[in-house]
Amino acid sequence: MAMAIEVIPVGPLAVNCSVVADDSTGKAVIVDPGADAERIIEVAKEFEVVGIVNTHGHIDHVGQVKTVKDYFNVPFYLHPEDVYLIRDEIWTGFSKYISAEPCPEPDEFLREGMEIEVGELRMKVLHTPGHTPGLCCFYIEDENVLIAGDLLFRGSIGRTDLPGGDPDKMRRSLERVFTELPDETLVICGHYEETTIGHERRFNPYLHGGSL
Repeated sequence: MAMAIEVIPVGPLAVNCSVVADDSTGKAVIVDPGADAERIIEVAKEFEVVGIVNTHGHIDHVGQVKTVKDYFNVPFYLHPEDVYLIRDEIWTGFSKYISAEPCPEPDEFLREGMEIEVGELRMKVLHTPGHTPGLCCFYIEDENVLIAGDLLFRGSIGRTDLPGGDPDKMRRSLERVFTELPDETLVICGHYEETTIGHERRFNPYLHGGSL
């Protein structure tokens, strides 16, 4: 089994859209197609796309679900607690700024502990609320990779002052991933550069008393 991940920063906020593929079968999923649908499609069409999976429902992460879903004709997965967010612009004019399309309703709901099959790859769903009520990380244990969405960034964490944010839940979710996952886990963040659990355990100020 061999995994390929292509991380595509999209839109003015540099959302990290990931195309996660199993090289042995050619099957793939697209995570967080927030903008620049043409770029995402160009990368993903090399594979047999079997689904669109979103970490959460903020508009900058779901802004091109419709276009990508229409192209590949595949199901869209989202946690049920974030469905209300796909219709929330967050700020007036934000949809236009990021060229977002109206997001369709999910075809399937994510839930804690479920496994998304991508060929021979297994992506385990970790429900980690705090940035939003339904934010989910996707853990590929065999490859030691966590797709964290806006839970965790290099040297920072996701905001809790946007729609659906909750500082107490964020603390519990961060405690969970830093308790359950090994230091060598590669973290693909929702924006900007990647990191590791070990690096953030040592250096992230929000894990050492910083205010959420």
